[in-house]
Amino acid sequence: MAHKVFHRESSSSTAYRRIGAGFCGSVWGDPEHHNVDSSVAIKREDGGPGRSLFNDFQIHKILITAYNECPQHIQAAFQIPECHEFVPDTYAGWTTTTLLNRFPQGYTACNILITQRIPPFPEQARHALTDKFCPTHLIENIKADTNNLDCLVRPYLGRRKFGQCRSKLRVFSLRNYPLHIDQMSDLGLDAFGYSTAIARALAFMYWKGKIDANDVEFVLAPAPDFALSQFHSAHLGGHNLWILDFDCCKSMSMNKEGVHRAAQAFLRNDPFYPCPGRENKEDQELWKHFRAQFLEASSYLLHDDDEASRILPNLLMETIEKFVQESSAGQQRIHEPVQ
Repeated sequence: MAHKVFHRESSSSTAYRRIGAGFCGSVWGDPEHHNVDSSVAIKREDGGPGRSLFNDFQIHKILITAYNECPQHIQAAFQIPECHEFVPDTYAGWTTTTLLNRFPQGYTACNILITQRIPPFPEQARHALTDKFCPTHLIENIKADTNNLDCLVRPYLGRRKFGQCRSKLRVFSLRNYPLHIDQMSDLGLDAFGYSTAIARALAFMYWKGKIDANDVEFVLAPAPDFALSQFHSAHLGGHNLWILDFDCCKSMSMNKEGVHRAAQAFLRNDPFYPCPGRENKEDQELWKHFRAQFLEASSYLLHDDDEASRILPNLLMETIEKFVQESSAGQQRIHEPVQ
């Protein structure tokens, strides 16, 4: 049967709940997501113009294939959600099934991407983040808000909150919660371990997936199986690094021009990556660690490639450092659009 998962989802009458939203569109899932193996996330292409879920689907499939061919120590560093189906708005099943009834009234057929749902953090982790960083007067409301059941954490290794433990904002959300380096330290989390995982994930995307990793998202979240957890914390429990959202990615040529594109994308993404040229000593050490781990993973992945390819990882790191230096000198090359 074409679009098997689409039709399986149509067999239920349980209303979907919106579990996220981005520039590409809204994300939906079943309110009950205890069965991780069968739980899905449905992305609707109902957001801003210029984004393509079909491109997301194509890149996602390329990465899944490459991931399955990678050695275990690379696979263990991060996880990629399973990619099930891209269903266009023209698919006949939109009119011959009742799937639309699972969305709120007024929603119409559109392009959708069905993937494995990344497991959200459990209550213990949600309460730990809320108790530590939420404005005191909002804590009870945040804990009671069902939207915060969909808790994923963005590891921001390239930004600090300047030592402020508790947010001064009047709005607080655990959806895609931005966790900065100093907050990681407050929670006793392993920033250098996350740095290793992100470095290996990037090396994989560049050299095995051959994509520029433009605007890719990284989140911390539980593994489908606790035994697969790469990180363990008293506050967050067992968890892994996941990569997702590939709609802005493009193929990357294995040459100087491709490296230039990848360097631009690296510096224009959310602050997931350590950054060179910082004054803080820990930030400097984090960049050195990230750089070394990236080059080590890249060397392993490119071991059987030609010399022209094997020099690209060093060239990429040098290009990133050069762009940062130029930006510091007032040449805003970092903010050039990625073509």
